[in-house]
Amino acid sequence: MADQLETFKRLKSDPSSGSQYLLILLEDFVGPFVQKLDEVLDKRLVRTLLQCLLAILRLRNNPQVLWLSELGSYLQGYAGEAPSAEAGTKRVGKLLRSVKWTAERIDRYLLEKADEEVQKLKRDGKRILCLWDGSVLEKAESEKLEGMGPVLSSKAKRRQRTKRGVIFNWPAARPVRVMGIQWTAGLIAGMSGAAHVAVNRWWTTKGEWATSLRETEEVVLALTARKWGRLLVHVFDRGSASGKWLQILWKHRARFVIRWIGRHVFLTTAGEEKKLWQIGQGKKYRAHKEIRDPMSGEKMPCGVWWTALRHPSSEELLYLVKARVKKGVMYVITNDPVTNEAQAWEVFFTY
Repeated sequence: MADQLETFKRLKSDPSSGSQYLLILLEDFVGPFVQKLDEVLDKRLVRTLLQCLLAILRLRNNPQVLWLSELGSYLQGYAGEAPSAEAGTKRVGKLLRSVKWTAERIDRYLLEKADEEVQKLKRDGKRILCLWDGSVLEKAESEKLEGMGPVLSSKAKRRQRTKRGVIFNWPAARPVRVMGIQWTAGLIAGMSGAAHVAVNRWWTTKGEWATSLRETEEVVLALTARKWGRLLVHVFDRGSASGKWLQILWKHRARFVIRWIGRHVFLTTAGEEKKLWQIGQGKKYRAHKEIRDPMSGEKMPCGVWWTALRHPSSEELLYLVKARVKKGVMYVITNDPVTNEAQAWEVFFTY
């Protein structure tokens, strides 16, 4: 986090110096990978790869950043002069079509970098998190690209929102679907500092490589579980709140923290079925603390309450940490023991 703040300060006060600092960070990150790639690829293709990375950083807010023609127009020539966009596009195409390397080399490199961070956090005795998330890359105009399939369009949803005093839109009857490709990724992080991408998978629900979200998530979860075992605490959002996903986590003996949905049914320690929001209803929160909102920076009071429970799909013991923040209640489920205040706050701040 300190490195990110330093970068933002440099970019704001001195754009030229900040750009050079970003270039140094990029060189430090991809340097070992480029050395390995130089052993199997022509040096001109390696240089094309570096220039593509620079172009992506320069156009990071542009929806056309991954178009080959756009990348090609930002590449420099072999002698330093800027060629035509067609020539640059041809060079990018040669890089992607080269049979001397595959995406597996990138996957292995990211896994090795993540393992370095895991070992560092382990030596320091810190809690090691694996943060899971996913999204889609929308390509509404595409039809013939490999791996394309229907995805929910967040852009269409955002543009259909009513703007008070400016425009009114009737609520959509159902989500808008466009062509695109979906991805799922796991990031290694500590309780502070920067996150490191460990695993990343692109997937689709259509065509020859059709699969599902749960199948893809289980594949990447199994990969991290085999490599690091119970060193990691896997952190999931409410999209993973289901009995089937709990079964998969128990199958791989993973430690986890999941934000749950309040209307789902659980079993209390007495064996009574209750919705999650009903468990502990009316009881005083056991611990209180003033925390800082990471988005706005404002301080606000927070109270936590915890108890043991079970899910109807299994006899495995789970623990609920219920936190009240900003007049709302957050329900966090974990399989790590929560029997005192310190453990409850650790689970809360883990999520």
